[in-house]
Amino acid sequence: MKKGSQPQRGFTFIQRWFKRPDKKKIKWSEVYLALAGALHRLLVEGRRERSAAKRLHQDLPINVLGEMKLEPGDIVYTPSSESTYYAGHMGIIGLDGKVYHVHPYGPVFADSLDWYLTRFYEGDRFIVFRSRLNEAGMKAAGWVQDHYKQVKFYRLQTNLRSIERNYCSKFIYQAYQFTSGLDLWSRKFTRMNQGYIYPFRIERSPELDVLGTFYK
Repeated sequence: MKKGSQPQRGFTFIQRWFKRPDKKKIKWSEVYLALAGALHRLLVEGRRERSAAKRLHQDLPINVLGEMKLEPGDIVYTPSSESTYYAGHMGIIGLDGKVYHVHPYGPVFADSLDWYLTRFYEGDRFIVFRSRLNEAGMKAAGWVQDHYKQVKFYRLQTNLRSIERNYCSKFIYQAYQFTSGLDLWSRKFTRMNQGYIYPFRIERSPELDVLGTFYK
């Protein structure tokens, strides 16, 4: 095509227009945030609001959980939420009634139940599980008290035998696996001893019964 043809002149005009000194540059970061915010409100917040409204008719208020007499070995699980960095979090009741949980800022905390619940945001949900074998829960509770100080780092490590590098659901998995041989993951890692123990998988364990669900 010859120089000065219509398509070439049009392309040159577009280049000059975008390079005009009086033209305000588009802040793509603002466009991205606006679009991301709109999608979040459409796809996430609306669904959460509907889910929360539904749970109000199913779950019990958090003060009921605070008044419950939890037993050693009971597991308190909070599903994915902002306060759990959208990963979920769980702790286990020790023989002393405290909630033991491996945490990024810990690496381990031993909290009273009341204090443990203050770590979560309004609107969070809690599910309490109990082992179907009472003795297994007692043994797991004793194990966490005896070994929680061995946790030195919060790490998502695949070695299921390592206590030193740990995270919340793996620590609880170990408490039951090392004392009663219960596999809360149900994936048969005994040969390899490698893998990730996701909190939501323990939630589905056939070895546990649900005591109740609560909302804050």
